[in-house]
Amino acid sequence: MTTFEFSIDLGSKFITIVQHERGGSSRLVLREPAIAIVTKAHNRLEIRDAGFRAQNVMTGSLGGAKVIEPIREGVIVDEEMATKLLAYFLEKITPKSIFKPHVNAIVSICSSSTGSDRQAVEKCCLKAGISEVTLVEAPLSLLSYTNSIGGLFVDIGGGKTEIAAVTNHGIAAGCTVNIAGDAFNKAIIDYIFERYGVRLGEFTVEHLKQSALSFYIGDEGSYAVSGGGRDGNPKSVFVTADDLRNAVIDIVDDVIEVIISVIDQAPPELSAEILRKGIFISGGSLRIPGLKDYMEQALELPITVLEDLETAVAKGGANFFDNKELLSDMLGVKLL
Repeated sequence: MTTFEFSIDLGSKFITIVQHERGGSSRLVLREPAIAIVTKAHNRLEIRDAGFRAQNVMTGSLGGAKVIEPIREGVIVDEEMATKLLAYFLEKITPKSIFKPHVNAIVSICSSSTGSDRQAVEKCCLKAGISEVTLVEAPLSLLSYTNSIGGLFVDIGGGKTEIAAVTNHGIAAGCTVNIAGDAFNKAIIDYIFERYGVRLGEFTVEHLKQSALSFYIGDEGSYAVSGGGRDGNPKSVFVTADDLRNAVIDIVDDVIEVIISVIDQAPPELSAEILRKGIFISGGSLRIPGLKDYMEQALELPITVLEDLETAVAKGGANFFDNKELLSDMLGVKLL
């Protein structure tokens, strides 16, 4: 029987899967939006498209289908569709065979997950075809990614930001807040509507955020955008880089305050280690020019942006396949 070892990061917006291979190597095999387009047939929901294919379908072409996002802010909100979506992705990355493969998975989850949240993840994984499931908090996977003995890890995702002071024995202090990429988008939408009286769409805002938002004061420019005016008619305005920065800066300051709070809660020895080594940060938002420098100046601590910004959690989880003893120590349980 063929055996696969997968590290799965069930993020807010994306599902990321890294395959662990012989010799300790690993490779990214899937990273797609956690979104599905489903249709109903014979009183059953079936996936028509998922991931990027689903994301790229225009709303007007859905017909009788509907879009479902079964994972929000790192929590499964629709067990049936989360199971179908995970099974869909697993089928996509495993070879077709008459024999069902044996799949072992280390699944990184939100550190604030409740007991019922964890049960939902485990249940979905088993129903999706995974044979053995080990749940691990995402900050522990980040520690594994860096091969560090301890530190402060910040993961700014799509729907949430996780901040945790971590050692080889687990999470010493941490906090999960619903401040992340989605919150940036909402803040920009609200700011532009309040200032210019035009309501921008999600696609426009995401493009603006990726191409124009900067925390460098000298980065200025004017960008023409269109949306719905207060009277309901289309309206075009020019938005500046300064507008975008002003829209999100309070949100970033909130994240900085939470980081300081977590450092204050950490044991003295770990706090000293954090002050010495600084902070490790991952997440696509770190591609915003100047954000790292702005946070470093506010925190008065060095920041290391992880090389694999959006896949570090999954890659760190894959490392545990070669170090079950470390994972056992972190989780406080004996693993087979």
